Amino acid sequence: MADDLRAQGIGPGDAVGILGRRSASVIVAVFGVWISGGIVMLVDDALPDVRRQTMLDSGHARATVDCANGHQIALRPGSGPTDAGGPAGILDNEDYAYIAFTSGSTGKPKAIVGSHTGLSRFLEWQSGEFDIGPQDRFAHLTNLSFDVWFRDALTPLISGATLCIPDERHLDATGVREFLRSEEITGFHLVPSLGKVWMSGLTESDPTASVRLSFFAGEPLDGALVSRWQDLFPNCQVVNLYGPTETTLAQHFHRVPHRPAAGIQPVGRNLPQSRSRVLDEDRKPCADGVAGEIHIVAEHPSYGYLVDGRIVSPFVELHLDGERVLAYPTGDLGRRGADGDLEILGRADDQIKIAGVRIELQEVRSAIQSHPSVRDVFVCAQEDRFTKFIVAVVEGDATAERELRDYLGGRLMSAMLPSAYLFLPELPKLPNGKIDRKALSETARAHVQARARHAADEGPSGPKARSVADRLERIWLSVAGGGATSLADRESNFFDVGGTSLTIVVLHSEIQSEFGVRFPMVRLFEHASFNAQRRFLESMTKQPRKRVPGTSAATARAARSRVLTARRARRT
Repeated sequence: MADDLRAQGIGPGDAVGILGRRSASVIVAVFGVWISGGIVMLVDDALPDVRRQTMLDSGHARATVDCANGHQIALRPGSGPTDAGGPAGILDNEDYAYIAFTSGSTGKPKAIVGSHTGLSRFLEWQSGEFDIGPQDRFAHLTNLSFDVWFRDALTPLISGATLCIPDERHLDATGVREFLRSEEITGFHLVPSLGKVWMSGLTESDPTASVRLSFFAGEPLDGALVSRWQDLFPNCQVVNLYGPTETTLAQHFHRVPHRPAAGIQPVGRNLPQSRSRVLDEDRKPCADGVAGEIHIVAEHPSYGYLVDGRIVSPFVELHLDGERVLAYPTGDLGRRGADGDLEILGRADDQIKIAGVRIELQEVRSAIQSHPSVRDVFVCAQEDRFTKFIVAVVEGDATAERELRDYLGGRLMSAMLPSAYLFLPELPKLPNGKIDRKALSETARAHVQARARHAADEGPSGPKARSVADRLERIWLSVAGGGATSLADRESNFFDVGGTSLTIVVLHSEIQSEFGVRFPMVRLFEHASFNAQRRFLESMTKQPRKRVPGTSAATARAARSRVLTARRARRT
């Protein structure tokens, strides 16, 4: 791999986009790029084409490696040797390891340049702190495009452990359970919302003894989830990790006790050589128990944002313990407990997390605002059973909703797509002319609650009380988020109406429970639209005792590819 890259002129200072899904092929490509001297940019092939191109452009990728097609290397247009790394050697630093992306308040994803030193120090710390070694078997469950992928894939490998990669991209609760047991998994990383989904879909609760480590990160971790988790995995140490991409993976960790306290769990203490402070608006230290913004001083943080061909630092200068240091203002509100543990209380801005994905609501708003049918828009987050979802209150033409959904689907990742839309003739304004955010937040909340109540009232009183179509529609609308009362287009697929990679797992579980059937989750990709799923279920319920056979990994990949292709075709 490295030799092939060098033969194409790839070397130090060149960013290389690695396209694919979690696989051994991607891991080979990552090491190949590093051996060649290049900088890794992970790009999930499930992302919309527009967003993938935006990421490659923002990161000044000189070449791409397509891991789904035998590591096919392609130089990008205008990427001659003199253009390597973008303008005049901007990426010419041997410690630059990767470019990761987070949502940006300017309407575009932010490219963050990560450090080889910071990455290797974290991997070595995690391996040593938790005694990870050849005796371990880790599940590789994190998708590409996020920096978390590096600890998910590489901590086991640098420790001599075995990395086990499931064939299916999305696993339901039963599939995960079977995978963990069959592979005798001892550890894995995940976000709390995914853990909630798995727990909700379990039909039996026999303990799985092999799992000894579960690393949670990306969202608040609730004590109730931990308690259920430890019932299921009695030999498991739950670890709560915390730290934004800008500071290199995690900078805090907390070993959650077997009997956790109620409510949100703390993120604990700093990693070695890392410091955190809770500061007030004047950047003065807050007393223990007093809330303020969390600032992190990492020994080896990222290098900053890659913006218009230059590195822009996100760090601020602080005076701590008699010395001048650079700290990252996280935007997270927190406080120190009496025991010294750091507690997270929320956000000081409009940033949210959905299924562990960091999202700037302003980026979503900018994308919606760019559609010609929209005069103005307000976006906010609401909470459902498992995670948050986005609601868009639009001043514009309600008849253009389908067109707007398709437009956004080609530009934003699924977690960023609004699950509910409310169209108003005009958004309420304050006397100063600005939109009334408080009134709109309450309007969005009331709208979602009213539609959810309506959907619940309209629910069937029993399995035979309504048709397959009615029962399936109720599940779709309940799971997709937003509390819609009906499907405007029954040829829509699940993602078109607000579903995500997380909630499709819930959809699979609830369909099986409602209809008393069992089938692989890939069937939901093969039968992508509502009507296709209705016909599939009608055929299954006529033979309720017939077990539907499994499917090969190749068939699963092909089905997923057909869904993505169909979605993209509808947007052109």
